[in-house]
Amino acid sequence: MKEIWDQALLSHNLPLTLLLGLVFLFWMVSLLGVFNLDSFDTEIDGGEVEGVDGVLGFLLRAVNAQDVPVMMVLSVLALLMWLIAIASNYYLNPGQSGLVAFGLLAGNFILSVILVKLVTQPLRPVFRSIKNDKEHQEPLVGSTGTVKSRILDRDFGQCEVPRPKGSPALLNCRLADGEKPMERGEEILVIGYDDSIRKYIIKPLKSQSNES
Repeated sequence: MKEIWDQALLSHNLPLTLLLGLVFLFWMVSLLGVFNLDSFDTEIDGGEVEGVDGVLGFLLRAVNAQDVPVMMVLSVLALLMWLIAIASNYYLNPGQSGLVAFGLLAGNFILSVILVKLVTQPLRPVFRSIKNDKEHQEPLVGSTGTVKSRILDRDFGQCEVPRPKGSPALLNCRLADGEKPMERGEEILVIGYDDSIRKYIIKPLKSQSNES
């Protein structure tokens, strides 16, 4: 374990170690509900990928980013590159040559892209199905539900809304202007959708009841 840690902190491996640390932090923060995935623009749909030209467009299609969320693809890529860098520099670059490390990094990137393609290939039908389900689900504006994140305010939050024709919808949302922050478990009403930030606009259900 100490050898892996020592390798991870070497100058030619440290950038990938830091990148992997940022990826890990992103997923930890997302799971805790402090941020939501939409805030990081984690998904590029097929049309947008097809519209990207040049090397970037080729790479996005090569790693199945037209179907699989981009942040998931980048996370797998970062993990694979880090593992390959640690192993290749340990066995093939014992002298810690910067030039050799750079050559290994180039080969590492190509190999990692191929492996990401193989790893994400089985996930394509799953995310296509999720995407199609979202496109054909019943309208959510006017629905009621509950707060699922620790807190819901004017910047971020998540709410769960039951759907008669499927599983409950987990929505990225924000509170309507003038409303006080809400906590997990409180009942909400979906009153709109903000296309600019791709979030549903929420207000407390009890305030709607009081108005009526």
